[in-house]
Amino acid sequence: MFEIKSFSIPLAAFRLAEEQACAGYLVARKAMVRLAARMASISQLVRENPTRADYSAALAHVRGLHGDAVERTRLAWQRWNRAQVRSDAFWAATNQTTANQAAAPDAVAA
Repeated sequence: MFEIKSFSIPLAAFRLAEEQACAGYLVARKAMVRLAARMASISQLVRENPTRADYSAALAHVRGLHGDAVERTRLAWQRWNRAQVRSDAFWAATNQTTANQAAAPDAVAA
């Protein structure tokens, strides 16, 4: 019969938070890459047509959006990293506790 360990439910919650943070990072990174490509494309147009004020304005606008996307990606990566550290720390603590409990009967028998 399958027995649910008392630490498995909190660990599952930590892992779920880690997966959600990873998904947020991937969405932010995808947006950042898409905006970088758009910025490169508009930059090319500005180089080919330096007198077009509308191209220059569009480039300035996309540069701002890309800068925001870079910041969102950085923050999402930090959230993902913190979630990884929390879940790994919890996992390590439960393994340490389990290892100590497993070693305790041997110490008592000796």
